[in-house]
Amino acid sequence: MQAFSGWLQRNLQTAVILPTLVALALAIALGGLLIARLDEAHEQVLKNTFTYETGEITRKIEERLKAYRQVLRGTRALFAASQEVTRREWQNYVDALRLHADYPGIQGVGFAVPVPASQLASHEQRIRSEGFPDYRISPPGHRAEYTAIVFLEPFDWRNQRAFGYDMYSEPVRHEAMERARRLGTPALSGKVRLVQETSTDTQAGVLLYLPVFRHGAPLITPAQQERAFLGWVYSPFRMRDLITGTLGDSAPRIRLRIYDGHDENAASLLFDSGPDRQQPGALGGRSVLELDNRVWTLAFDSNPAFLTDQGVRQLERAAVLLIGALFVLLTAFFFSARQRARELDRVGTSLRASEARYSTLVNLSQDGIAALDTKLRFTFLNPRLLKLLRYPEGELIGRRFDSLWPMEDSARSRALGERLKRGEAATSEQELRNADGRVITAIVTDAPHIDARGGLQGVILTITDISERKASEERIHYLATHDPLTGLANRAMFMNQMNTSLLISQRHKTRFALLFLDLDHFKEINDTLGHAAGDALLIESARRMRHGLRASDLLARQGGDEFMALLHDIHTMHEALGVAEKIRRALNEALVLDGRECLVSASIGIALYPDHGKDLESLTRSADAAMYRAKMNGRNGASAAQDAPLEP
Repeated sequence: MQAFSGWLQRNLQTAVILPTLVALALAIALGGLLIARLDEAHEQVLKNTFTYETGEITRKIEERLKAYRQVLRGTRALFAASQEVTRREWQNYVDALRLHADYPGIQGVGFAVPVPASQLASHEQRIRSEGFPDYRISPPGHRAEYTAIVFLEPFDWRNQRAFGYDMYSEPVRHEAMERARRLGTPALSGKVRLVQETSTDTQAGVLLYLPVFRHGAPLITPAQQERAFLGWVYSPFRMRDLITGTLGDSAPRIRLRIYDGHDENAASLLFDSGPDRQQPGALGGRSVLELDNRVWTLAFDSNPAFLTDQGVRQLERAAVLLIGALFVLLTAFFFSARQRARELDRVGTSLRASEARYSTLVNLSQDGIAALDTKLRFTFLNPRLLKLLRYPEGELIGRRFDSLWPMEDSARSRALGERLKRGEAATSEQELRNADGRVITAIVTDAPHIDARGGLQGVILTITDISERKASEERIHYLATHDPLTGLANRAMFMNQMNTSLLISQRHKTRFALLFLDLDHFKEINDTLGHAAGDALLIESARRMRHGLRASDLLARQGGDEFMALLHDIHTMHEALGVAEKIRRALNEALVLDGRECLVSASIGIALYPDHGKDLESLTRSADAAMYRAKMNGRNGASAAQDAPLEP
């Protein structure tokens, strides 16, 4: 009996204890290796996420500064479109930009002019005569050359502090202004304290300058540039307002510090999203951003909120240990069916929790997300996409994705299907029609799912609405090419179209006519009834003149009460005079302004291509001279350029 007991104990050690010890050793080795790999994977994900988010921050700042640079370029176009930009035109243009709505962080849009010391007194007297009796250039003191801020909109209490300020008197601004003036390109200043700052909520500031030269003047030599130089359009920025408006007000996962230049010290610090933090974050990085001949150093540190996966790590380690323990128990006890069922249930619970997490992420995403089957029919749409497309839930299920395209395009549909079958993903800008019939512009990314045999299993779409951004870009382009008061083309757009017409006429040996129109006695009406009535007169006159032209003709406002018209396919001066007479009769109809009946007329000068000039300069000079002859002949009439052949 004792011998049997010993034999049983030895067999138990051989059959159970030894395999269990081997299993335990394997579990420890493999578990340690797996935990190390998981930790490495988490670290890599955090680094990749940190790199992506810091790259997005850098990109947003760079794109915002590019947008503000375009604002200044559009503002500079006013000087190309008008012989003299008035304070009213400046105010109307900046109001139309909707700075606070579309360009958060920008303090304003201004214009500064150089003032030689010899002209200081006359300059101050001229601005005072415009309704600013207390105007003077500040800071006071004798200097060889001054500058003065003469326009700055919106003209609120903060910006009024900068009215008349001599930015040349401060070295940092002086350097940026000189750089812009010398190179003829945008120039970003170093760190300054804006004149608009008060004792509360003080922020570091920078300024973006763009030189303005007289339109059409040669700019080859420094001397020519100096003679043509008019001043600077510029925008001041308060750094915290600028960066907050660019990145949003949500609690950041990353601390951002911006330094002027390459040195990272307190003197060059422009912005700090976490000034109270003392210790660096677990992750950090640097990025150098070149902006308009200026360098910004962006320093990034992860905030505690960035490291949100510590709980997940602990759960994963616990899961690895549990799996190892189950492996040992399976080896020791051969796992009963009940134990296997419980383990499967735990695994199923983990999978359901994971599926719920991913479902929550998809449903809360700010981008539209959809799934397509192999025939490109919708099988799933998240709430964001349903809201974007304005379809009831379930209505799009089973419909093809290309049914949302504004126009049916079978060739494009075939190309899309073939590309997805090849497993090629793509991102493109597309127009989609929603349930209301409105066309929206979106960035569409498609990612095909290919099985092991290379067959298409389905497609995941992400759709981001960019309609508002496209509308903003079109609005900026419109303001740069049109007169904001009348809606007509401005001078820059007109001269560009006229240059195109010249090239076409030279190639096809065709003719066209150029009309210069000047409203008679406009200044008397403007002075008598006020600027509002004058604006109403310009708008109505523009409408009447445009009504008298053909759809192929182009009417533009040159500035003030002067207009230009381009008449295509005009063969004789008689035809051009007929159009001018039609315009003159339309303008002669009585107009009621402020309860008073006013009579409007125009003096019109006509030049034919190529009879009176074969280039822009000679044609415009001939038309302008003819217009002045019409004025000398009593106004309210048309005059042809000299030596014009009047065919019967």
